[in-house]
Amino acid sequence: MIPVSLPAPIRTEPRHFTWLALAICVLSAAFVAERAVYWSDYWKSDIQGALNTAPVHLKIGGTDFRMPLNAIATPSQRHKAMSGGSSFDMLRLTMTWHATDAGDGSLDTGSQRTPANRILIELEHNPERESVRARLEPFYRRLARGGELSGPGGLRVLTLSARKASRADRIVYDPSAQNGFIARCRKAAASADTLCHRAVVLASGLELRYRFDQALLPDWRELDRAVIRRVDGYRMR
Repeated sequence: MIPVSLPAPIRTEPRHFTWLALAICVLSAAFVAERAVYWSDYWKSDIQGALNTAPVHLKIGGTDFRMPLNAIATPSQRHKAMSGGSSFDMLRLTMTWHATDAGDGSLDTGSQRTPANRILIELEHNPERESVRARLEPFYRRLARGGELSGPGGLRVLTLSARKASRADRIVYDPSAQNGFIARCRKAAASADTLCHRAVVLASGLELRYRFDQALLPDWRELDRAVIRRVDGYRMR
């Protein structure tokens, strides 16, 4: 009969196994918690993305609109619009313009791109507002300094600011159409950017105003058509 010898003791105290088991439990709990946070953030962002693009119904003055939530610029107005059927006297929207090599361009809702491509839009119920075009002949031409200049894309330019002034103020307009495109482009003394302001009567008592960087003026035809078409497409008929 072959003698059987027992293994030598490993001289490990029982509490060492207790600490090892506790360490494994802590690591397991940390892993589970990390995965829970990851999937929670994933589903939250997925749901939030769906909510941002979901259409909301609202009123501006007496006109009904249906538009994606992420087109609305300010968080307070987005929150109000989420309740459905909310009424506004003035609503701020934001979109992004990007031109193509073919000479046209398109608009995206929201402001994901650079500030130079951002289009800031205001829709306001204001039946008494006089159009900028109506003030061209009796007002702006008399204030203009010097003669008209040629601008980008066939536009004409009237300079309202004094020569070498720190603030730039110009009127740019399309001379080929009696009620065509017109915008006022201003540069504040403390700002490096020149923003152009365009106003259009979208419907009776409803004015559409939008602001864009002066660098986008060469695309004014495509930009103007795209903004008006997009916003007018939100109207419920």
